[in-house]
Amino acid sequence: MRPPAKPPSQSRAVAGRQPVRSLVVNRQAKPQTNAQGRAANNARPPAYAVQAPIHLAAQSQQIRATLGGTQHVAGSVDISSAGGGKIYISNLRVDQQHRRQGVAAQLIDAAIATARRQGFRSATLEARPSDNGISPQALVAMYRRHGFKSVGKTGRGSPLMERRW
Repeated sequence: MRPPAKPPSQSRAVAGRQPVRSLVVNRQAKPQTNAQGRAANNARPPAYAVQAPIHLAAQSQQIRATLGGTQHVAGSVDISSAGGGKIYISNLRVDQQHRRQGVAAQLIDAAIATARRQGFRSATLEARPSDNGISPQALVAMYRRHGFKSVGKTGRGSPLMERRW
């Protein structure tokens, strides 16, 4: 007959070592605060689903990100053939309430993946903000994080960027 099992809080000797006691402490978590000392919002950001490209015109497609499980469009990006194995990415839009949650990154990744699947070898875009919600520098930085490099300026003076694969 086996001896009764010891509860986890009792000590257990290991050869040549002091007994180890396991101790379970039940603590209440302190609310996290931000730099201003206010309670941080620990709510998870909503999930977004990137949809398959929709054909808009002969050589143009749109990719949309919807709020998880709904038809609500949180953002979109257009892609079109630029000739010579290049695709042109334009009209990247993310609704104000869905910004800074990774929607633009998902759309750029989806545009690149779609271009690769369709046999394109590079993508170009104009880094030009369409509203006051994002600075030109922040926009260029976002595209750089996705592998784009500045290759010149457009006729409007905006950075022209390209990514090859």
